[in-house]
This record gives sequence, C-alpha cells and structure tokens, in this order.
Amino acid sequence: MVDDAKPPRPESREGEVPATVRAPDSVPATVRAPGSVPATVRALGWTSFFTDLSSEAIYPLLPAFVKGLGGTGLDIGLIDGLANAVAAVVRLPSGGLSDSVGRRPLVLLGYGLSAVIRPLMAFVTSPLQVLFVRAADRFGKGIRSAPRDALVTDLVEPGDRGRAFGHIRAMDHAGAALGPLAAMVFLLVFPGQERHLFLLALLPGLLTLAVIWRFVRDPPRRAASVTTTLAPGLSRPQWLLLACVAVWALGASSEQFLLLRAADLGVPAALIPLVWFGLSATKSAASHRSGRLADRWTPRALLACGWLTFAAAYAGLSLAGQAVAALPCMLLVAVAYGIAEPAERALVAELSSEARHGAAFGWYALVQGLMALPAGLLAGWLWERGPDGSGWTFAATAILSGVASGLVLATGRRTAVDAVGAR
Repeated sequence: MVDDAKPPRPESREGEVPATVRAPDSVPATVRAPGSVPATVRALGWTSFFTDLSSEAIYPLLPAFVKGLGGTGLDIGLIDGLANAVAAVVRLPSGGLSDSVGRRPLVLLGYGLSAVIRPLMAFVTSPLQVLFVRAADRFGKGIRSAPRDALVTDLVEPGDRGRAFGHIRAMDHAGAALGPLAAMVFLLVFPGQERHLFLLALLPGLLTLAVIWRFVRDPPRRAASVTTTLAPGLSRPQWLLLACVAVWALGASSEQFLLLRAADLGVPAALIPLVWFGLSATKSAASHRSGRLADRWTPRALLACGWLTFAAAYAGLSLAGQAVAALPCMLLVAVAYGIAEPAERALVAELSSEARHGAAFGWYALVQGLMALPAGLLAGWLWERGPDGSGWTFAATAILSGVASGLVLATGRRTAVDAVGAR
C-alpha cells in the first residue's frame, strides 16, 4: 500500500529510537486485552469531553457578545488570533518540561487554569477584558495539550496508539457537539442570560479536575526524572513531518468560514448551531472509527488519506452553489478531520524517542498553532478580495491539502530509502 508498511514489533520505524515494548499503566501486557484502551486514557477522554462541553458552550456566543460590548470585527479577529497564538507558543516549553517533571502535573495545571479562568467571562465589561480572559483560557490549553498527548503515548503500546488517540479525539468532539446545544437550550429557557451561562461553565471544569485528580496517573517510568532541553533535537523524519503539517495547516482555515458559507446559502440563523453540532458529531464518530485504522494500516497512510479527503471536501465546497450540495461537503470536512487527527498524533509518537515524546508533541502543536494565523489571514483575504470569495478560499484549502497529502507520502518513501541505505 505504502512504502513504510509496519515491520514486526519491537523493531523501530522511520528513524524511531528503538525501545522495548513495555506494559502501559503498570498492568502486564498479558492481562490487558489487545487493543483495549487503558483506564487512564479513558479518563483523559472524559477530561476532553467536559472541557469542550464547557468551552464550546461559550465560544459560539463570543462574536455577538463582543459586539454587544462595543467591539468590532477587528476586535473579534484579534481576540481569536492572539488567543490561539498564545496556546501555540506555550505548547513547546510545556511539552519539553513534561519530559522532565512528568505529564500529570502539567495536565492538571493546564486544565485547572482553564477551568478557573473561563467562567470569569461572566464579569468582563470591555473587549480588552474578553481578550485577557480568552488568552488566559488558551494559555491553559497550551500547558496541557502536549503533555496529555505524550501521556497517552506513554500509556499504550505502539500498535494501539491510533485507537487511543481516536478515543481522545472522539470524546473531545462529542463535548464540542453538545456544548452549543446546551447553550442554545439554556438561552431559549433564559433568553439574554449569557453571563449566567458563562458562570455555569465552571461546573464541567470542576468535573474535569475531579477526573484528573482521581483517575489520571503517570506510569511508573515517568516518575524518574530524565534530562531534557528545549533545543529542537528532532530527527530528519520529524522535521519532514512538521513541514508537511505546516503546508496542510496553511490551508486549514477556521471552521467559522463553513458556518458563514452555510448562512450565505440560506441556512436560518437559528439552525446554525445544528450545523455546528452535525460537524462535531461527525468528527467524533469518524475519530472513533479511524483510530483503529491507524493501527491496522500505518499512521502515515491514514494521514495522507485524511488530508486527501479534506482536499476533496473543500474542492466540492468551492463548486457548491446551494445548501443542498454544500452541507454534505461540510460533513465530509468533518470526516476528514476525524480521519487525520488520530493519525497525526500516532505518527508524531512513532517518530519520536520515548524520552522525547513531550517535546515532539510540543513542536507538532507549535507548528500547527502558529500556522493558524497566516491561514486565517489568507482565507479572509481570499474571501474578501477574490472574484468568488468563498470559492477561492475553499479552492486554496483544497490545493494545499492535496499537496500536503502527496508530500507526507513522498517523505515516507524518502525516509524508508534512507533507513535501508543506513543498514
């Protein structure tokens, strides 16, 4: 199928530093059923669920809320862009630090910061204060993201990583699907009470902390400190993967453009939250299924498939002139995310040495996060300036995703050739 087919365990792949297969979660490998998800990974799935339930109940309401405080479209763009940039920059040192101090302390700190900060949105009185709260919330996300993904990697055997990351992403998107629905129901019963809704976001945050405190533990091997630095220290295959991720991320414009296109095609404003629910629910289902495929195929093959599906979906959107054609393409975008996300993380883990998983996920998240700003600017410029705004925006996304899919396969072949030559 592809050049980097899986070799027998425990031989390393694609430049990975060989490591002995160890039993995750302190349970002998013979006790846990093959392919099962460890209890700690299931607990991390619930933390993702509750956090996204809380976050996504607020996020769709922020544009109108900021405008009600006297903000402009520029303020809204600045708030979102700066908050995501903060999260991206923090991920790298956090991931590297977790290689030294352990994963759980930083996971707890990151989730705890967001849980406490997010409800403060109920007390803001200006767009500037919204910016500070949103940036602090994303700062917490930046602290926890790379250590959490590294912890998942620590807890499972290499052949089960796709399934584990698929479980995490599925729970994440399930929370993202239910959050807007919960907000919509609350505001139908209590119209105009957005600030009370923001306060209630504290409850899922507290549940998140309770789950981490009770059920999430570093495996014993992580208890011993290892020497690590924030210097890159990445292998050639890792740098090549980051280059592919950068190309794809440049085209991965905000999903807000999908909602904007749905509205332009006549979807009533009252039904836009249902579109968001459909996208998130589809991502959840696709992530759950595709994680297993990453273990059966190779993460690289599935990643290329996901990005190619992304390209096909956006190509369809660039041509769709009616909602009846555009909405299925939007659901296909969600399927593409569900395919690619577990495969990306499984491939990052596969290419990194055991002592550097945190740093590897930090670099991956940094590149993806930093590309979000130019991606948004490119999409916004094409939307406003192109002869057919949405068509040109979506066509650019399709082209860059297709290029990224080809590159990730080509770099896999190049890595396989290098590995053979080195033997």
